[in-house]
Amino acid sequence: MELKTADAPFRAKIFIGSCEVLSTWAAACPKCNQLFRLLWPFWVLHLPLHRVVDLRCPFCRYPFSEIAGSLSPYGKSEHLTSGEVEGFL
Repeated sequence: MELKTADAPFRAKIFIGSCEVLSTWAAACPKCNQLFRLLWPFWVLHLPLHRVVDLRCPFCRYPFSEIAGSLSPYGKSEHLTSGEVEGFL
């Protein structure tokens, strides 16, 4: 598992799968149903669709995992609360 370091800066936009445009990605917490945008470690620029992404809801702090292909591109996410990606397989 690749983990973030505590001092790493984050980026909001990456490529997932065959996406040709840097995009902001969002996830919905399965516990509280809140939508939040994802912040990725600075060294992540592209992620295959099959990778499992470990997340933690910024609202209820519930940890969960999503397959990268199930994340949603979200164009107008500036108003969304940010949640850091905690790791991926």
